[in-house]
Amino acid sequence: MALLSDAAVRQRERFAGGLLCTVLAVQGFHEFEHIVQVVQRFALGIPNGSGVLGSVADIEPVHLIYNVAVLALLVEAYLLLGFHQEGSRRRGAAAFWLMTAALFWQSWHSVEHVAKIVEYLALGFQNGTGGVLGAGPGGLVPLFNIPWLHFWYNTVLYALILPAAFACRLPLLVSREVRSALSTRTA
Repeated sequence: MALLSDAAVRQRERFAGGLLCTVLAVQGFHEFEHIVQVVQRFALGIPNGSGVLGSVADIEPVHLIYNVAVLALLVEAYLLLGFHQEGSRRRGAAAFWLMTAALFWQSWHSVEHVAKIVEYLALGFQNGTGGVLGAGPGGLVPLFNIPWLHFWYNTVLYALILPAAFACRLPLLVSREVRSALSTRTA
């Protein structure tokens, strides 16, 4: 197999950095949604609190599509950064283990949403299904309150990808590219 040129490697890294920064931004908003939902339901006593976007986005098909899309972006970044081939050799053990843990965590979270969509369809398009671990309709092993469960799924994912991005030095790489692009426009 031919080795990539330095320019091709840098381009892959820039693209991976952009992907990971996109995941951070989108997941950051999604995390905020879950914080608002928890506050609405448990601090303000709103039984059907659905976050900032409300019931428009609080339906099972939207959650499935979102979580599978986040998983796909994480897989793409993982591959572009070469973790599948080089492991921790190029970017360090912290970056490798944080990205690997994020990938496994989001894979499980996606399995949870696949179970929720199967239950959603089986129960006649009923939202708020239990999934695998949630205490809701159709829940397979109903151990946890659904809003808290998904708050923690998303919090843990964010807690893994944020330091992973910094361990990979991707924000520095992306900011360098942005500064370069801005300086060529003003020159």
